[in-house]
Amino acid sequence: MECNENDTVLSFVAEWHDPHSQLLKQYLLIYHVKSKECEMNDLKTRRKFLKKTTTTLDHSDFIKGNVILLLSRKLKLVDYADKATRKLLEDKEERMTILVTPSLNGSMADIVMSIEREDFALVDIKSLRFTSSDDINEAMQLLPGMELQDLSSSPFVALTFRGSDSIASVRTLVESSPFCKGVACPREGEEQEFSDFFLNQHRLTTATFEDCSLCIIRPHVIKERLFGQVYNDILAREFIITAIQMFRLDKETAAEFLAVYKGVFPQYIELVDEMSSGSLIALEVKRDSNFTGDVVEDFRAEAGPWDFSVACELQPQSIRAKFGRNSVANAIHCTDLPKDGVIECEYFFKVLAGRHALN
Repeated sequence: MECNENDTVLSFVAEWHDPHSQLLKQYLLIYHVKSKECEMNDLKTRRKFLKKTTTTLDHSDFIKGNVILLLSRKLKLVDYADKATRKLLEDKEERMTILVTPSLNGSMADIVMSIEREDFALVDIKSLRFTSSDDINEAMQLLPGMELQDLSSSPFVALTFRGSDSIASVRTLVESSPFCKGVACPREGEEQEFSDFFLNQHRLTTATFEDCSLCIIRPHVIKERLFGQVYNDILAREFIITAIQMFRLDKETAAEFLAVYKGVFPQYIELVDEMSSGSLIALEVKRDSNFTGDVVEDFRAEAGPWDFSVACELQPQSIRAKFGRNSVANAIHCTDLPKDGVIECEYFFKVLAGRHALN
């Protein structure tokens, strides 16, 4: 049974921390795949808590252990609520982390595209550097054959993919690719240790916070398995990516970041909903040292008009025209004003990354 079948219903036990009572409450959360409707029952009182309500959630959001945003509440999906949901989803939640070395950073898009084409979902990504001798020594234990000088390079990029039999399948895809020598996979049995070490949220960012623009790859792109294509398109325009990290914003954080558009952009509420509808990926975008213009203005021009229909008509080769769906799901956000490039990068790679590390 596939999740796109008309009659598919997913059932989870969901937890919500009530900030007023300071109690952890549990609910039966039911998601109807075709209609994207949710309903909830309070497990303690056995009463209906939420009638069938249409949401922006996608079936790919429903993963055991994931945190979803429903009506401004953060709900953690702590367990399957029935055997049918467990049977349908459990084998699809296996995860595999790989590490792309600095020598292959320019080819990372090809690596991601080859894995996304096999329908594996990208569920985490972070650029990283090794900053201490202990860090390097532990990395060398997990990366047999890696030289010390190689580990002193920056940045590496760690990526995690999810899907059925992902450990064996992603390993096979990597080992059979022309990039196999520049991509590290964990040894058998060390998959979780490998992921925990390289995706440690306490690692320092690789962002430079100099002469940069922020690009956000919107949630719909990641859900559609198009991140590799968008990333490849950005590199093809001769931009340099110096930092990358996946985030999941709640509505309050999305509204905080997008506050400048309130009262200006007619679909502001929908924009906040889209930005908080799933994982997004932040990029620090730069040009090489020989570039004499302003990278914010240059990248904004390549992104194309915010309005999707205008982008398609006037700049059909722009990023938004090629990968957008409408004026809300328009593939990417980019910094608007030159003075805001560093500020927006700091907001994600310092402020939000710091919050992320504390959670």
